[in-house]
Amino acid sequence: MISEESTVIVTGATGGIGLQTARELVGRVRRVIVQGPEPETMVRPALQVLGEGTAEVRYVRCDFESLADVADAADAMTALAAGPIDAVVNNAGVPGAMTRQVTKDEHERTLQVNFLAMVLLTERLLPALADDGRVVNLASATHEMTDLDLADIELERGYDAVRAYARSKLAIILYTRWLADRPAGRGVVPVSLSPGVISTPLLHAMFNIGGVSVRHGADNVLAAVTGPVRAGDYFDDGELVEPSAQARDARLGRALMDYAFGALRPHLS
Repeated sequence: MISEESTVIVTGATGGIGLQTARELVGRVRRVIVQGPEPETMVRPALQVLGEGTAEVRYVRCDFESLADVADAADAMTALAAGPIDAVVNNAGVPGAMTRQVTKDEHERTLQVNFLAMVLLTERLLPALADDGRVVNLASATHEMTDLDLADIELERGYDAVRAYARSKLAIILYTRWLADRPAGRGVVPVSLSPGVISTPLLHAMFNIGGVSVRHGADNVLAAVTGPVRAGDYFDDGELVEPSAQARDARLGRALMDYAFGALRPHLS
């Protein structure tokens, strides 16, 4: 359970839903470790806002386009926590790029930043999580718009920005449910959620629609962090619902994680 003595990690916390979530947490817990891709000098205004709360705030710079960076960041977060981590909010993400981009790790950028980096960070943090530690993974209702073809997981054929984003979010839900069923993950409580249609640069980069405030999205994240949940639950705009049929496919989830652990193996030891 989250308490005033808790340590919480929030990724993608220098803007949007992540920053608002961290703003809410700094008045409730003892320590908040936030991550962003920018140098600390560039995010001082955000850190100053977070510093107005009662919690100790520590910043870890990490570029999710580098898996080596992610591994180092997980180790740094574990050291900064100096004890059990009570919750990890995996919020960091990017929209699908207009044209297919590949990271230096040779993965399609959206897949790596939104999914592979999140898995790597979480897996390296698991030994430091409290027995009932909460892992909250931000997915999206867009996962219902797509399917996951493992034969072309890197979207070398038929790349599309929205498809790349939606598939990364489908993968996040599959990982969350896989982690909930994994014997080694017993005691950790992983959940996933779509925070709603939130007015952020990420939304507007892909969709010509409006959206509600980041406060609304952060409230949905906080409910998943602090409220009653079961391992593997998926929430859509605050409501407990079933994700798509593919997101519930345990065999697909196992095959996806075989791919993910193969891709991440050099950084998991």
